Amino acid sequence: MKRKTYLVKKSFQFRYALVISAFILLTALLSSAMTYLALFPYLSEKLANVYPQGRLIVLLRDANTKALVSTFIIFPFAVWFGIILSHRVAGPWYKLELALKKLADGDLSHDIYLRKNDELQSLAYLLNAVMRNLREVAQANIKYAASIDEAITGINQELSKESIDTMKIRLMISSAQDIISDLKESLRRHKLN
Repeated sequence: MKRKTYLVKKSFQFRYALVISAFILLTALLSSAMTYLALFPYLSEKLANVYPQGRLIVLLRDANTKALVSTFIIFPFAVWFGIILSHRVAGPWYKLELALKKLADGDLSHDIYLRKNDELQSLAYLLNAVMRNLREVAQANIKYAASIDEAITGINQELSKESIDTMKIRLMISSAQDIISDLKESLRRHKLN
């Protein structure tokens, strides 16, 4: 599945990209400064006999300028790299958020599918397991509710007859109570009661 949108959690992704970019920029500036400090005395000494003093300063200033310009040329690529890299977290995070919103609204019909290289795979797997479990509980409760409804309908039908069979009604009530007990046990098992 090809990504269509890379910016799904913009504030997170821009912060992530800026941290990566700042690290790259700091590393480049520090290595430029260290190179400059380490080589300047050596180059000054060796090149002083070749170039006049004024020309040597111009050459070193040009070298510094080129190092800074190249660092700032790399900066947008670092930001883009950070956004691409952060999407492996932000994309799944976005999908998990959507799934949790649907779950909060009572929609248990969706599973979460992440790309092979995306992060948060284990969290998606656990959330899918939770939703499967909730679907099973919901289906079992629907069956219990249908059984209770059927028992009540049977009792009402029996009560509407001219000659009421109290023994049959007692059996139907006992059957409904057994169903309710099973439902309570199911809820207890799932720690819902």
